[in-house]
Amino acid sequence: MAAAESGKRVSWVELYVDLVFVLAVSQLAEVIVDEPRMHSVWVALGLFVALWWTWIGFAVLYNRLGADVPRERLLFLAGSVPVGVAAVAIAPASVGASTAFALSLAAARIVLASAHVITGQGREALRRRIVQAMLGSASLFTVSIWVPEPWRYVLWGIAITGESSALLHEDRSAVRERGRTRDLQALRPTDADEALDPHHFAERFGAFVIILLGEVVVEAGQAAIDGHVATFDGWAALVAAMIFAAALWWLYFDAAADINLRVLEASGGSPTMARAIFAVGHMLPCFALLLMAAGLGLLLEEDPPPIAYTLASVGLGIYLLGTRVFLAPGNRVGGAVRVLLLIATFALHRLHTVMSPHVYVWVLAAWGVGCAALAVGAGRFMQDHGFGDPAEADTAP
Repeated sequence: MAAAESGKRVSWVELYVDLVFVLAVSQLAEVIVDEPRMHSVWVALGLFVALWWTWIGFAVLYNRLGADVPRERLLFLAGSVPVGVAAVAIAPASVGASTAFALSLAAARIVLASAHVITGQGREALRRRIVQAMLGSASLFTVSIWVPEPWRYVLWGIAITGESSALLHEDRSAVRERGRTRDLQALRPTDADEALDPHHFAERFGAFVIILLGEVVVEAGQAAIDGHVATFDGWAALVAAMIFAAALWWLYFDAAADINLRVLEASGGSPTMARAIFAVGHMLPCFALLLMAAGLGLLLEEDPPPIAYTLASVGLGIYLLGTRVFLAPGNRVGGAVRVLLLIATFALHRLHTVMSPHVYVWVLAAWGVGCAALAVGAGRFMQDHGFGDPAEADTAP
């Protein structure tokens, strides 16, 4: 990711909080690996969304109001405690025993609400809006422990919708303007307190992508540690899995990350754009990395279930869609090739009937490298033609 000349940098205490989320990510992957079926995928997605918006709450807090001073370090460290408990509570929550998980997320939101009060920075109306939303969300998570399934998850959804709207408040007039023009200047927030620091926000999401890429490596490596790759073919498949993970890194960080940053800069740190590109736009691609991590871990086992093939290929397809650069503007032939490759990516799992899991991992690696090469070309085209460049904001996507 190209570094901006100025902007708030990610703090050490934020990285510590991310370390706690690493535990949560690993537990979510285990939910799928331990019980490899579609029901587990949907459960993991629901828990992931709840944790995702908890993490975004911390990212937005530091972006707008944070400073690397002892008082605010203590607030982040305090918030890491319920997040850590929620991570450990993922396994029981995945089978319906969600009391500890829900109460932990409620406690994390109380910390976030308190932080917006204690910092005393920013416009009063902004802080009051977020505090009210966080306390309301904490109340709904708490009440949900007495509500039976599936209605408790409906309460979680209402809580997350309310807090997400408050954190990244959308200027309705700007949204309407976006429908009439491609000029990103129109999205610049009129209130400076609402604006986000583009460099910090992009860097935070890049760090979260790294966490999830790390889980891809961990799941592949765990198969070796457990003795599932004792043969030459197994070790070769492990090498292929590492190449695949590297291709996933390249797909995001070579072009997509920089373009996302440039677009957010061009919009003046618009909450509308930050919500569309990062908070919402990155959610499914990041979950797709979890799917691929679980799929690779299963593929490297001795007798993987057929769903392992599906997790890897569908996860890659969602990830390619999420980077957006893969389907960026370009010449017609290149664009048509990328569309066909994307369609074929979702269908790769059908090879499970004719291909061993170890060979399939090599196919995934080659496929990922090829897609990364095409995405690099598309990204270069966008940069050469000013897409996401503040100086050429009228051509931004």
